[in-house]
Amino acid sequence: MDQRLIVVRLSEVKWSCREEDILVAYSLGSCVGLVLWDPVRRAGGMAHIFLPTASGSSASSISKGSRPDDRTPGKYADLAVPYLISRLEEIGCRKERLVAKVAGGAHVIAGLSSPIGDVGALNVRLVEEMLRKAGIPIIGRDVGGTYGRTMRFYVNSGRVTISSVSHGEKDL
Repeated sequence: MDQRLIVVRLSEVKWSCREEDILVAYSLGSCVGLVLWDPVRRAGGMAHIFLPTASGSSASSISKGSRPDDRTPGKYADLAVPYLISRLEEIGCRKERLVAKVAGGAHVIAGLSSPIGDVGALNVRLVEEMLRKAGIPIIGRDVGGTYGRTMRFYVNSGRVTISSVSHGEKDL
């Protein structure tokens, strides 16, 4: 079986039920990588989340007036989590079986601030809140710090690895 690498770019959400697929999000700084996996269906997906919320002043102030649209459902945590859940349900996953792994949310540029505060920490907080509300347990977590990460998700096994230049690679 040949492995197939699928890149999940900034603000994207991708999913698969093909055992050879590996989903990868590069350069997770303040962004959050979210993996949801159904171990019975052996399918899952990944979101590369850029900002915490699409509504209210916090998102609009940091994104310079951009508005959410259907082309970037992964841009905001409050849209990406339910979007990924619904796509997985469409391919036969069951919400009550989903488990989550979360990575990123770092504060990578010292001294840089935004009008809403630490974007990485806010991203993590909102993703975890959305998962709690959906009843999806977080079984792996590698968040915060001051360094970027790459997140790889092996669809068939549910394995997730996190790698960084400064911290090497580890299973999540």
